[in-house]
Amino acid sequence: MKRLITATMVLLCLTVSVRGAEPSTSPKGRLWLVVTRKMFLDDLKPLIEHRRGEGFDVAVSTLAPAKAIAAQKKRPAFILLVGDDQPGKQAENWYLPSPRRDLYRWRRDQEKQFAADMLLGDFDSDLIPDAPVGRLAVRTAEQLKTQVAQIIAHESREPSLDDLRLPVWGGAPGYNAFVDSMSTSIALTAVTTNSPRWIRTWMILADPKHPLCGTPTKQAAMFTGQLSRGGAMGVLIGHGSRTSFFSMKSGRGGIWFTAREARKGLSKAAPAPPMTILSCYTGSFTDQRESLAESLLTIPGGPVAVIAATTQSHPLTNFYSGKCLLQSFGRGHNRLGDLWLDTQKRAKDARSPMVEKILLDIEGKLEDQMNATKLRRDQMLMYAILGDPATRLHLPQRLRGKIKFVDGKWNWQVTKPEGTTVLHVAFRASGQRFPQLNTDDKNVDLDKLFAQADETFAFKPLKKLGDNDKWAGAMSGEGTLRLVAIGPGKIYAAGINLVTPSDSPAPVEKPKQ
Repeated sequence: MKRLITATMVLLCLTVSVRGAEPSTSPKGRLWLVVTRKMFLDDLKPLIEHRRGEGFDVAVSTLAPAKAIAAQKKRPAFILLVGDDQPGKQAENWYLPSPRRDLYRWRRDQEKQFAADMLLGDFDSDLIPDAPVGRLAVRTAEQLKTQVAQIIAHESREPSLDDLRLPVWGGAPGYNAFVDSMSTSIALTAVTTNSPRWIRTWMILADPKHPLCGTPTKQAAMFTGQLSRGGAMGVLIGHGSRTSFFSMKSGRGGIWFTAREARKGLSKAAPAPPMTILSCYTGSFTDQRESLAESLLTIPGGPVAVIAATTQSHPLTNFYSGKCLLQSFGRGHNRLGDLWLDTQKRAKDARSPMVEKILLDIEGKLEDQMNATKLRRDQMLMYAILGDPATRLHLPQRLRGKIKFVDGKWNWQVTKPEGTTVLHVAFRASGQRFPQLNTDDKNVDLDKLFAQADETFAFKPLKKLGDNDKWAGAMSGEGTLRLVAIGPGKIYAAGINLVTPSDSPAPVEKPKQ
């Protein structure tokens, strides 16, 4: 008997087309407010005209930030600060202060306050930002010109399959044997279960017992190489300082990611996608020294924007932010600030009893019981968007169609989006396993093992259908079918989890010959 399971609409993640109508949050009628100093007005003109050309309402002010916001007749959708902050430098022409917020501390050696640009986007004083706030932390006209050019170049390029990649680098926790043994599993589970199905993950795990560790001394070059190819975003999560991200101990020293390391792999014309660094201090822009985030923005071919903490962040809330960031890629946000605000609002309410039990007190506490609510409140405010929060992201729009399971096969058909010219069909089989790493074998080829482990995330290309082909096909086997439609300035994607329905006929094994 023929079994027919009528399938569902193929709907997946939303976001931006490089040109043309935007699917969910059109800029039309949204206010993009720039607060700056007079010395930067001329060099901001290309970005101002670019935003006007997209349809934004644009306002530019040289008042103090709070006064500039209060003077608007319409609530800003995005706030961009252009200028820098450093205590004692109030007389400088570039000086544009950031609000300060008292930190809920868990150790006595922590700073008592942190810079919190996001407070300027809190219009009702509930400590939850209503609009994302970003900053171009520049002090010279040349710095501003460089960042403006990077933003426009990033938004103006054509989309590609590489925009569906996610380079992730997870540093070693280094707390104790139990936490370290759990962290690899937690990180892998978080990435694979929370990312949209169309994402092609690429991941470093700084665990010498796991094949995704690779050769430690090559990790920085590996990551920057992947970031330069493109992606939805680059993500680092682990320990950090103002100028460095820590990966792991290796030999007599450690593996660190610095601007110097990044320059070796990112010095090219095309800017890389935005980055989020979930670690301590890497976004601290109020110091004489450039933070890691600031330095990355000065590299030709560096990220177009960096989201990073201005003070010491907590591992528990960083975990929640990372998990919710992955989910936000599939929630229809086509602007960096909208994506990050959605991430942090949901992270504020996220819960994981197991992870909370492991991480809440892992770095100590100054009270009998740590107050997780206060940690979550600070997390929303301590992360700075160093870049324009209105930066357009190269995430896909929804791809629609139909899929049915008939006689052991999935028959699919795509509704061709207007303006698209090619459909990429690919498949990732389920049940793949990482290769085993024998840590006792001193001759093991770590690079080869990493490449084999990375292949478990890869989609195998099946076919490429052109403008005159019928965008339909059949698929057998279990796994993830990825369909990506691309045209000038447009990209659409769907990832469909193919699981044989439980009420379908059981496969019959042929007798052995």
